[in-house]
Amino acid sequence: MTVPSDMSAQICAALTALPDDVAAALREARRAILRIALQTDGVGPLTETLKWGEPAFLTETPKTGTTLRLGRINGRAAVMVPCSTTIIEDARQRFGDVPHLSGKRGVILGEDEELVEYVIASALTYHIRKRIRV
Repeated sequence: MTVPSDMSAQICAALTALPDDVAAALREARRAILRIALQTDGVGPLTETLKWGEPAFLTETPKTGTTLRLGRINGRAAVMVPCSTTIIEDARQRFGDVPHLSGKRGVILGEDEELVEYVIASALTYHIRKRIRV
């Protein structure tokens, strides 16, 4: 599997424009996304791009997952997923209704590493798991 190893100038610029603490947390989340993608069977190559000016990751071929986006929720660093997915609902079922889960959109970073890794892995394998449920 191939993953982006070097940060593109666009991604770097997007992160540099953020407050230092937010940028540092998002860089760490980026490393977690790349690591989890490599460790997860069936996840193909990732494309790293900007969506709405924020770093985003998409699985390529096979299309195993849904988009992960790095940004802010209420000014705090967060990993976000499409609100049309069940990823955050699934996380609530597993971890409870913790305050760092935000609506149907994402998880605020810095509170629970296991929860963040669960959301990342769930996004990277969303379409695989969705096919199994049907």
